[in-house]
Amino acid sequence: MREALSYAIAHRAAEAVLEAARSEGARVCVAVVNRSGVIKVLLSDDGVGRIGIETARRKAYTAAVTGVPTSKFAALAASPALALAPVHLVDADLLPVPGGVPITVDDGEVIGVVGVGGADGETDERLASRALEGLKDLLDRAAVPPMTSVPPATPAAPVMSGTLKENDRDR
Repeated sequence: MREALSYAIAHRAAEAVLEAARSEGARVCVAVVNRSGVIKVLLSDDGVGRIGIETARRKAYTAAVTGVPTSKFAALAASPALALAPVHLVDADLLPVPGGVPITVDDGEVIGVVGVGGADGETDERLASRALEGLKDLLDRAAVPPMTSVPPATPAAPVMSGTLKENDRDR
């Protein structure tokens, strides 16, 4: 397992989404979460309402816990296989709507997710994907080799000052 999603990557991803949205004339909210679905960065553009903020958070969470883009999860959630167990009954925070895209490293490991809310689902997902395209160099620099075992440190001998009296030795 690699290091957790860094703040630098999370913040850059969020900024890239807002830049991409503004270039299209859209105002959105972006939530970047770690692999467990815990918010690392939340940025909301001017004019984005509460629903845009909440959907960005829930899309990011959904893609984090499922490990797939929310557009794929939405297709699964709509399938007859899940008709008897709707996703909202499994976890009320799951939101099967396009707009959550995993941040993956070269070996396919998910290190975090970008969730976008405020526009329609297809636009949200396109903006998230577009932002991630610009993170490749940052992700490459952040790649951490697998942890190796480190020999345990040798405990230092206690330093004593003064001398022990006979009855202090047994304490």
